[in-house]
Amino acid sequence: MTAVTPSSTNNPWIARLRPASSGQVRLICFPHAGGGGATFRGWVDVLPKDVDMCVVRLPGRESRLREQQVRKMDELVATLASALDGLLDGRYAFFGYCSGALTAFELARYLTGSGRRGPERLFVCACPSPRLVLRDSGVHQLPPPALAEHLKALGIIPATILDDPGLFAMFEDSVRADYQVYETATYLPTEPLTSPISVFGADRDPSTNVPVLLDWREETSAGFTLRLFPGDHSFFEADRTAIVHAVADELTSTELGAR
Repeated sequence: MTAVTPSSTNNPWIARLRPASSGQVRLICFPHAGGGGATFRGWVDVLPKDVDMCVVRLPGRESRLREQQVRKMDELVATLASALDGLLDGRYAFFGYCSGALTAFELARYLTGSGRRGPERLFVCACPSPRLVLRDSGVHQLPPPALAEHLKALGIIPATILDDPGLFAMFEDSVRADYQVYETATYLPTEPLTSPISVFGADRDPSTNVPVLLDWREETSAGFTLRLFPGDHSFFEADRTAIVHAVADELTSTELGAR
């Protein structure tokens, strides 16, 4: 089994949380709206040591706070395909959380559609299937108080930030940009991915339900798995260890590299 090739840590699009030069597979993670590398920092101590742990870092957050946001899905995936080129030369998988799952999916489709090898597996967490995303919800256009309440209900940004107008202002533009990408992305039916899709959801998540999670199986011609946890949207943190162990099991399975 060929190890992934080490890549530069100077790529602004990636937070290398735990480079593993002898890793067998690279896990590239896509955070929720407004998120960055910190979203997945707690994964480092749980994943096997030979998994190269990377998180996509979009403009407008963390070390890229002053950079212009990307607000259209087609522009974002084309840019990511180029920016991540050096990370896609070995065995790799995508994990997308919330709106980041749709970006991961569209990037996988973009790569395979342009003749490149896609991810060996797509992990999806707390996101409706691409066909059933509520594209008319208008979250990215909500006034600040309503946007803060929406985010508070989902539990993806700490209430201490949302309740402080000054702190919230630092995150607001990146959140709006990511929601705009998510809500305005056009779904175009095409050939399903050849990558297996593994979905994680919760039984009381206001952003999803079982039917919209099950609909992800229409997007792959390979294997499909749905794991349902008790709780709401915050299950991503509450059940983090179980989620990471499930991801690790599939990353290290013999089937992952069998394509």
